[in-house]
Amino acid sequence: MAKTRMLIAEDDAGAAEALRKAFGAESYEVQLARTGIEARDAFRGERWDVVLTDVVMPDMDGLTLLKELVAAPQAPPVIVMTAYGSIERAVQAMKDGAFDFMEKPLDLDNLRSVVRSAVEGRSREPDNRAYRAKLKKGKHGLLMGQSPLMHDLVERALRVAQTNATVMLQGESGTGKELLARLIHTESLRVRGPFVPVNSAGLTQSIIESELFGHTRGAFTGAIKDKKGKFELADGGTLFLDEIGEIPLNVQVKLLRVLQEREIERVGGEAPIKVDVRLVSATHRDLPALIKTGEFREDLYYRVKVIVLQIPPLRERSEDIPELAEHFRKTANERNHRKVEAFTPAALEALCGYGWPGNVRELENVVEQAVVLATTETVDVDGLPEEVTGRKGPQEVLHIPVGTSLKQTEKDLILETLRKVGGNKTQAARLLGIGVRTLYRKLDEYGERPDS
Repeated sequence: MAKTRMLIAEDDAGAAEALRKAFGAESYEVQLARTGIEARDAFRGERWDVVLTDVVMPDMDGLTLLKELVAAPQAPPVIVMTAYGSIERAVQAMKDGAFDFMEKPLDLDNLRSVVRSAVEGRSREPDNRAYRAKLKKGKHGLLMGQSPLMHDLVERALRVAQTNATVMLQGESGTGKELLARLIHTESLRVRGPFVPVNSAGLTQSIIESELFGHTRGAFTGAIKDKKGKFELADGGTLFLDEIGEIPLNVQVKLLRVLQEREIERVGGEAPIKVDVRLVSATHRDLPALIKTGEFREDLYYRVKVIVLQIPPLRERSEDIPELAEHFRKTANERNHRKVEAFTPAALEALCGYGWPGNVRELENVVEQAVVLATTETVDVDGLPEEVTGRKGPQEVLHIPVGTSLKQTEKDLILETLRKVGGNKTQAARLLGIGVRTLYRKLDEYGERPDS
């Protein structure tokens, strides 16, 4: 069996030799390079299973070397070693395609774990590609769509998936944060490992520590046996921590330790347990604001936001609504044993014109309701809820005092109409009887941001 080949780029001779001995003792075939250019030359024409590189080196720094290596065909995973506290460089390395980064002084046990994860993931890549091919059909689910916003988001997610970076997903409720986390896991080298979702907002303060880290028998009243926490259950895979902003401060300290030391300690336990977990977190809250009020740790914030992916609300990508609606129509048919064949043009127009405050999740629910209640093979406008069509119910009234100027009246009417439709410019323009370009020009005159 061929040895695992490791290339180490490190200008500190003592540190390089220590790494060579440590991994050589584990049957790795190790080659050292003292400069970035020497490492680049050693890489060309050779097969390497993993590369370790320092950041600061003579003639070519580690980040420049990283960019060259990851751009090569069949690029190996690259692990960047950086001086303690250089979080900016670490973040840049992950954005540039590093598998992971390690802070100096190095913890050899942690480094071994990361290297093992990188090598094992690379060895499974052919199987992973076949496995992902089976999941390809409909894998994006709530994330499907051809709008530039979604295309860019999915492309970024696919690039990030090939690294070991911690990822933070931001977006309104119902935009599909968990689905994006699953996509990142499915497209990663950890695809054969578990995907474990946790909703922090659904856990009380008294049990969240046990749920995340586990507990030992007798740790507290009711702990009748040892229990693994979510981090242990996610070992070798991905943990999706939703609503991370809801985690209490005392648990944030332990979460930070997991990310730094790659180990957990069960409630009531004494011995640390090593875990190899990729963290993907999500929030709809303003974490910098929580930091200012002392509700969220700043050091944890920088740990969990190495890569940030912002999921746009549905109202900003209305061109994706027809495709999403068709997808949900088909799944609703299958789930409810129905045979609804299509939406009428008028129904699709109504769906595209609505503001969708509940985002894609609300669209899915509306489509399923329409399919279940349909009396014909098509869904028309009258088969949609009145809040979507705006055809029924009491009308909102804008009260304008006598003597208000026409210019102010126009402004109030436009802004109030926009508020009513959740900021959807297309629907607002249709209700007002003006063109979308005219609406944007008016907003510019009022000093309003088009996306506000």
